[in-house]
Amino acid sequence: MRHLANHFRVRLRSSPQAGHGAGRTVTTIFAVLAALALAAPLAAQTTGTVTGVVKDPSGAVVAGAKITATHTETGATRSVTSDAEGRYVFAAMPVGLYTLRAELTGFQTLAKTGASLAVGETLVVDFALEVGPIEQQITVRATSPLLNTQSPELSYLVGKRAIEDLPLNGRNYTDLALLQPGVVAFPHRDGGSVVAHGLGTSINGQDPRSNVYLLDGTPQNDFTNSPAGSAAGTVLGMETIQEFRVEVNSYSAEFGRNSGGQINAVTRSGTNSFHGSLFHFLRNDNLDAKNYFDTPAKPEFKRNQTGATLGGPLRHDRAFFFGGYESLRERQGRTIQTFVPDNNARLGILPAHLGGSVAVNAAVQPYLSEFPVANGPLLLDSLNRPTGIAQYSFLFKQHTDQDYGQVRYDQNLTANTQYFLRYTYDGAEQRLPTDFPQFPRAFLSRNQFFTAELRQALSPATLHWARFGFSRTRIGQSVEANVPSALQPFVPGRTMMGDIDIGGLPRFGPQSSVNVQLVQNVFGTEYGWVHTAGAHLLKVGALMERYQMNMVNPTFSLGIYTFPSLRTFLLNQAQRFLGLTPNGALDRYWRLMLFGFYAQDAYRLHPRLTLNAGLRYEFSTMPKDIYGRDSALINLSDTAPALGQLYQNPTHKNISPRIGLAWDVLGNGKTSLRGGYGLYFNTNNQQNLIVTVTNPPATPRLSVANPPFPNAPTVLTGGSSIRPVEWNLKNPNVHVWNLTVQQQIWWDIVVTAGYAGARGMHLLRSSDRNIPAPQLLPNGTYFFPAGAPRPNAAFTTIELKSSDGNSWYNAMIFEVRKRWSHGISVQSSYTLARNIDTTQASTFFSDATNGTTSAFPEFPGLDYNKGLADFHAKHNWVMNFHWQVPFAQNLQGAAKKLLDGWQFAGITTMRSGGPLTLFIQRNWSRSQWSPSLGPGIGFDRPSMAAGRTAENAVLGRPDQWFDATAFVLPPAGTLGDTGRGAFVGPNLRTVDLALVKDTGVTAWGRETTIQFRAEAFNLFNRANFGVPSLLAFAGQSATEAPLPTLGRIRSTVTTSRQIQLGLRIAF
Repeated sequence: MRHLANHFRVRLRSSPQAGHGAGRTVTTIFAVLAALALAAPLAAQTTGTVTGVVKDPSGAVVAGAKITATHTETGATRSVTSDAEGRYVFAAMPVGLYTLRAELTGFQTLAKTGASLAVGETLVVDFALEVGPIEQQITVRATSPLLNTQSPELSYLVGKRAIEDLPLNGRNYTDLALLQPGVVAFPHRDGGSVVAHGLGTSINGQDPRSNVYLLDGTPQNDFTNSPAGSAAGTVLGMETIQEFRVEVNSYSAEFGRNSGGQINAVTRSGTNSFHGSLFHFLRNDNLDAKNYFDTPAKPEFKRNQTGATLGGPLRHDRAFFFGGYESLRERQGRTIQTFVPDNNARLGILPAHLGGSVAVNAAVQPYLSEFPVANGPLLLDSLNRPTGIAQYSFLFKQHTDQDYGQVRYDQNLTANTQYFLRYTYDGAEQRLPTDFPQFPRAFLSRNQFFTAELRQALSPATLHWARFGFSRTRIGQSVEANVPSALQPFVPGRTMMGDIDIGGLPRFGPQSSVNVQLVQNVFGTEYGWVHTAGAHLLKVGALMERYQMNMVNPTFSLGIYTFPSLRTFLLNQAQRFLGLTPNGALDRYWRLMLFGFYAQDAYRLHPRLTLNAGLRYEFSTMPKDIYGRDSALINLSDTAPALGQLYQNPTHKNISPRIGLAWDVLGNGKTSLRGGYGLYFNTNNQQNLIVTVTNPPATPRLSVANPPFPNAPTVLTGGSSIRPVEWNLKNPNVHVWNLTVQQQIWWDIVVTAGYAGARGMHLLRSSDRNIPAPQLLPNGTYFFPAGAPRPNAAFTTIELKSSDGNSWYNAMIFEVRKRWSHGISVQSSYTLARNIDTTQASTFFSDATNGTTSAFPEFPGLDYNKGLADFHAKHNWVMNFHWQVPFAQNLQGAAKKLLDGWQFAGITTMRSGGPLTLFIQRNWSRSQWSPSLGPGIGFDRPSMAAGRTAENAVLGRPDQWFDATAFVLPPAGTLGDTGRGAFVGPNLRTVDLALVKDTGVTAWGRETTIQFRAEAFNLFNRANFGVPSLLAFAGQSATEAPLPTLGRIRSTVTTSRQIQLGLRIAF
C-alpha cells in the first residue's frame, strides 16, 4: 500500500500548465461568480418546481393572489403572484418541505403545510380560496400528486426514507438506482480492475460508461467515465445524501455530457434545529453461511462501518451547516479456485490423447515449478479422460479500508439570495487476489469533490444561478510478484516477470496492468437563467469545464507469452509475445475544454396539456498531450503514424433537440399520458485517449510470432501493432424515445405501463482493419488461405477505434408504486427488454464478464459481430417494500417501548442470464487477427455440432455450464458459426430483508430514536453463479477435444447469506 501511495506522488509528474493554471482558473471562476451578482434557484439538477392554480368557490380562476413559499427547515421564503389564468410558478426551488400560503383581499388566507418537493420534480399544489376576511387563515395538510402530469421524461426518485430504511449490502446508496424500471446492474469483471469501481449500471440499454453521476450538480465520473466509486468498490456517505433522482429516458436539455442515464444526487443541509446520527454496523463470519466455493472451513469475515453526522444552525434562518463521516474496515477471507498443471504434467507426463509424454524444456522448468501443486480433483474432458490439468484452491485474506467525509455550509444572504459550499472526500485502499497466490494486487483511490453555488431571485418571475464545481478522481493499482528472483523479467529493465497465457489455464503472472495510475481534475462553471412568462417556463444555461487527465499506463510493459496448450508450454513452443519496448513512454497528460449551451421551454398549452421543447449544443476542444506524444494513422495505408492531433474533432455539430408532452387525460390528476424524444451525444470519450497510450512512435509495441521464451525480443524486427483512432471520427449519439401511461388506483397506488426505446449510431468500437482479404467460396463461406499477406505490411494488427457501431434497444416497462401511507410503501418494477449492438462490449476498458472484453476482427461484408449487448437482460424484476408493524401503536408504558416500532423492509431481485460468447484460443481462421488488448479471449469462434442449438448446448451446471459435445472446430481457414452473445449465462435471484426496531427516548432534552437493525443479504443463500469459462478449443488440431475448463464456473456474483447487525442513534 505504501509503495502505491509513493507511486502516486512520484510517477504522475505535473505539467507547467497544470499547477499555476489550476489556481488561476479557480480564482477567475469565483471572480466571475461575484461579478455576475449571481444567485438564483438551483437548476433542475439540484432543485424542483412548485406550480398550481388558484380558484374561488365557484371554480373560477383567481388572478393577483399572493403565493408565499416558506422552506420549513430553513425559513427561506419566496413570493409570486398568480397570473390572469390563476397560475403561479416557483421555479428552481431547493428541495425539502414547504408551507405554501395563498392570500388575496376578500378571501380567507389558505395555508398548506408539509408540501414535499423533490429534486427534478414539478410539484402541483392547487388552492381553492373561500370568501372571507384575509386575516382569517385556514391551514390544511398539502397532498402531493401521485403521478406525473407535467413533464415527459422517465425519471424516478429515490427518497430519504428509501435510503435510510431499505437493506443495502455495503450501505452503497447508488445500489437503489437498480430499483427503477429500465435500470440493470452490470457487474464488473471482479470488482478489482483499476477502471471498474463503483456500481456498473446500464440505463435505458446504454453502455454503463455513458452515464453521468452528479452530486449537487457537479459531475463525479472518473477518468474512464465510470462512476467515481472508491478502490473499495463502493460509495459511502448515505447518511449525507438527502435524495437522488435517476433520469432514464427523454430528460430535458439541462442535462448533457453523455447519452446514458443521469444519477442526480442532492446532499443534506443543515436546518434551524440541530439533528444528527451515530451509527455502527457489524458483520461477522460467525453469522454467515458458506459460499458455494468455500472449503469446509468458512473463511474469516469481519466488517465494521462506523460514522456520525451533525447538522444545525449557525444563525437562525440565516446560516446552517451539515457534516458527516463514515469509515469502513473489512477483513475477508476468500476461497479462490483455479487450475494448474497436475502432478504428472509437472513431470512432462501427458495423456496419450494429448500426444503423450514430453521432455520439459529447461527454460520452462523454473516457471512450471512456480505453479502451485494441485490440491483438488483432476479435470476430465467430455470423454472422461485426464487432461493434464487439476484444480487448486487457496485462501486469500482481502483487506479493505475506506474513509468518507463531507461538510456543507448554507447561507441565506437575503430573502432572494442564497448560496452553499460543499466538500466531499472519499479515500480507500484494497488488497485483492488474482488467480494465483503469488500475484496479489493493491488498489488505492483518493476522490475529492467541491461545489459552490449562488442563486438569486431577480423578480417574482426571473431567477438566475451559478455554480462552480471541482472534481478530482484518482485511482491506482500496484501488483506484486512473489516469485524467486531467478524468474527473470521478460523485458530487460522491468522489475518482475510478465504473464504466461496457456490454453485451458488461467493467466499466470501479475495480470498485465501493473502500477496503472489514472488522475482526472475537472474544473467547471455553470450559469442558468429561469423566467416565467404566462404559460411558458423558460430556462437558459451555459456550461464550461476544463479537464486535466493524467495517466501512467504500463499495460503489457512486462510482456505476455501465449502458449496454445499445456503441451506447447512444456515444449517451449510459444505462439506469440506481446509487450512494450524497454524505452517506451508510459504516461500521457491530456488537456481539453468542454462547452455546453441549452434552452428549455415548458409550455402549458392547456390546463391539462404541457409541451416541453429544448435544444442543447455541446462541444469540446481536442484533447492534447502537453508533451506532444499523440499520434494518428490518418490513412490505413500509411506506413507510419504521424505525430500530432489524434483525430479530427467530431463534436462541432452536437446539436441535441428534446421534445415531449404530458397530458392529464381526464383532468383529475389520476390518469396521465406522457411521451418524449431526444437526441443525446457522448461528448466525453476518454476511451479514445486510453487506447492510444501504447502507440508508436512514443511507445512502440512488440508483437512477435513464435518468440523465444523467456528472453523476449526487445527490438522491432517487423511491423508493430497499433491502436489508432479513426481520423474522420463521428461523435457517438443515441436517439431516445418513450411513451407511458400512468393510472392512479386506490390506496395511494399508481400503475405505470410504457415503452422505451433507443437507437445508437456512430458508436465506438474496436476492430482489426489489417487482416488479409478472404476468398468467397462457391457455398458462400469466407476462406483465408494460409500465409496470406496483410494489406499494410508496415503493421501487424491495426486495431482501429472507429465510430461505425450501432445499437438497438426496445423495452416494455411496468411499475406499481404505493407511496408511503398507512405505514407501508411498495414498489415493483419489471422490464422486458431486447438490447442488440455491434459494438459496445468491444470498447477498451469494457467491464464485460461474458467474454467480449476484447476487440473483434472485422470481416468486410459480414455482420459477424452483431448480437445481444453484453448488458442485455431480457427479464429484470425488482420489488422493494417497507412495512411499519401497526399492532402495538395504541399500547402504553413498557409494553409500547418493547412491542412498538418494529418494521420490515426488503428488496427482491430476479434477472435473466446475460449473453455469452465462446472462443477458440488460437487464430484458427488464419485471418491473422490477434487482439492487442492481450492474448486469450477475443479470437475466433467455434461452430455448432450437427443437430445442436444454442439452447440445448447449455446444461446449466456450475461444473459444466455447456455441453462440450455441442461444439466443433470449423474447417481451418474459416469462421465458426456460433454468434456473439448466442448463449445464456446464469440468472440471478436474491432476497434481502431487514428487521428494524425503533425506540423513541428523550435524551439531553431532545427527542431521540434508537434504531436496531438486523439485515440478511441473500436471505435464502442462493448461489448466483458468475460467468463460466468461455474458451472452447485450443485451436491446434482439427481432431482435438474441447478444453476441459470449458463451462467451468469458479465464483459467484453475490455473497452467500450474510447477516448485518446495526445500531443507529438519530436526533
